[in-house]
Amino acid sequence: MPEPLQLKLVTKDYDFFAPLACGDVVAEGIDLKYERDTANALDRTLADSSIDAGELSLSRHLARLAAGDRSFVGIPVFPQRVFRHRCFFVRRDGGLDSFEQLAGKRIGCNEWPASGNTWSREILKHHGVKIESISWLVGSIDGKPSNRPQGNLPAHVKPVTDKTLLSMLLAGEIDALMCPHPPKGFDEKDSPVVRLIANYRQAEMDYYRKTGMFPILHVIGVRQKVYEQHPWVVVNLFKAMDESKKMSQSNRKKLSDTTPWLISEIEDATALFGKDYFPYGVEQGRKEIQALCDEQFAQGLVTERVDAAITFKEFEAEMAKK
Repeated sequence: MPEPLQLKLVTKDYDFFAPLACGDVVAEGIDLKYERDTANALDRTLADSSIDAGELSLSRHLARLAAGDRSFVGIPVFPQRVFRHRCFFVRRDGGLDSFEQLAGKRIGCNEWPASGNTWSREILKHHGVKIESISWLVGSIDGKPSNRPQGNLPAHVKPVTDKTLLSMLLAGEIDALMCPHPPKGFDEKDSPVVRLIANYRQAEMDYYRKTGMFPILHVIGVRQKVYEQHPWVVVNLFKAMDESKKMSQSNRKKLSDTTPWLISEIEDATALFGKDYFPYGVEQGRKEIQALCDEQFAQGLVTERVDAAITFKEFEAEMAKK
């Protein structure tokens, strides 16, 4: 028997990868060193050459592919799918409660090319709002600014470096924030900041029913040099991560005490999406990936349109050998 391949994997600390992290699921032929780092996984995967595989921003991965950079080989594991209607915040006294009202307004966001924010701008377009009608500001929401490259910002997008966007919202200098997590103070009683869409849960369900899309934000990538030396790794790692997720999902109804009514959420999600509500696989992600590719081109984030078919071509070639 050949010695198993030592492979270092880094992702955020998702509950559905716990079976893999704990050894309940084993990747065939791989001696896995699995590090979970919620704060730094995406940046470490890119920057640390000792990391063989890890979590990547899907939009930035697609942008690299569009530029001819294949330093990572994608496998169709999507550790983060998130609806984005929940990601718009306004002042309680601002009088705004619909996407349509954001036309012509001033919006601050934490990153311009990020997957989530690209999807959020797609939602604005979905509601008839022209992205270029908005005055955009990119900077820190309420802490340190992102040190990730923001690319060539369009004329209607300006960087902010001397103050936080939250302070600008509270001062009335901008009308809304678009960011993945609620800003500081949001959870306080009578917070001056509220969500633009109060019933975002219903809005997101309606969006899924209408479009059939559950937005994909992140993907797993294997470093090109690892793939070239051991091409079978992409399939074996995919199978292990998919098995881990499915094992986690099968136990959720039995371990639904995280919140008092989590079981209700699980039942609702199953009714809407089916038993596997975070599907992995090429076909299971094709619609969302193509939509993101199209949005990146339409929003000027890439100069060459990417076809979703190239995203996992190495993985598909290896699967065809099985």
